This record gives sequence, C-alpha cells and structure tokens, in this order.
Amino acid sequence: MTPSVKVPLIIYDPCPDADRARGSVCEALVETIDLAPTFLDALRADSQEQSHRLEGCSLIPHLRGETPASWRSHAFSEYDYSMLPVAAKLGIAPRNARLFMVTDGRWKCVQPVGFRPLLYDLATDPNEFLDLGQDPAFESERRRLVAALGEWGLRPSQRTTRSERQIIEARGRGQRKGILVGVWDETELPAELWTKYLGQGGG
Repeated sequence: MTPSVKVPLIIYDPCPDADRARGSVCEALVETIDLAPTFLDALRADSQEQSHRLEGCSLIPHLRGETPASWRSHAFSEYDYSMLPVAAKLGIAPRNARLFMVTDGRWKCVQPVGFRPLLYDLATDPNEFLDLGQDPAFESERRRLVAALGEWGLRPSQRTTRSERQIIEARGRGQRKGILVGVWDETELPAELWTKYLGQGGG
C-alpha cells in the first residue's frame, strides 16, 4: 500500500526566509493534513486560531530551515480498499474494508479491520514485500506501533464550530441563560438575559 499513502511533496517557498532550506530534503514525518495550516501561516493568518478544525501542523519551520520545538514521532494514515478486487475475494463488506497505518520512519505497521497487524522494516524492505507481523523477533516493534495506533484512534475529536478562544470566552455564560419563567418586570433582570427575546441581542 506504499504508493497509496506515500505521497511526494515538493514545496517552493519564495520568501527570503526560506533561503536556508532551499533545495534541501526534509526527512520529518509529515501528513497531508499539514498543508492547510501551512497555507494559513504562509498567508500570515493564525493557524492556531483554527486548530479546532485543523489537525495538522504547519510546515513553515521546516521550510525556513528551523527545528520545531516539538514534532510528531509517528505518522498515521487511513485507507479504504472497498473498491479493490481483494475486498471481494476476502468477503469484506465495504464498511469494513479499512486499513489503519502508522510509521515512525523506520517501521510501518498496517492494521486491517478484522485481521492481524502487518509489520514492515522500511530500511531493509522499502517496497513492503516482507511481512514481519508474525515474526517473534519483531514482537516489540509490532506492539509499540499497535499501541501508538490505538492512542491515535482514541484522540479527542476535533470541534468544528468554535475555536479554543471562543470556548474559553464563553465559559460559564451558558449558565446565565435559559427559559425565563415567572418574570413580572424584565427590568429586574440583566439585559443579556432578555434582550434576545426582543430581537436586540446577538446570538
């Protein structure tokens, strides 16, 4: 499955800040989800403000020849093989024809739904012809990568409507709003609790 997920990435950054890294090859583990935050940073937008809907990391530090303070130790990928003949041969329903993959750069573990993990040594077997998933000599590598895949699968879901800043600013405000029952005179209440009923308040 290497050709399905190992996507060549060539980036040209015209900024003078990128001169130090120009023409170089970066071996960092990157994912296609890194492109959107990279574009935002290149446009001098705030990618962190959009972190609630963007899961990737900006590649700008790598493009400028800098070493990020922290970077991912594993890269993950998902693959849907429901349209391939192998799914029919294995009797796999389309909803279950999924592969989940993790690599640390040297080792790659592939976890098909309903099957045992496959393990490949990318240093000696870059084309992934030799599955080491059942070899006891590599049990520790398999367990380590399967654990990383499980941790990735349990990561918090991304919020898609409100940014971290908006959520922090709204903390506690919801407890002051609701249905107003038995109010004789609205002037007895803070304006924020009743002006919306009159069409005067914001959402």
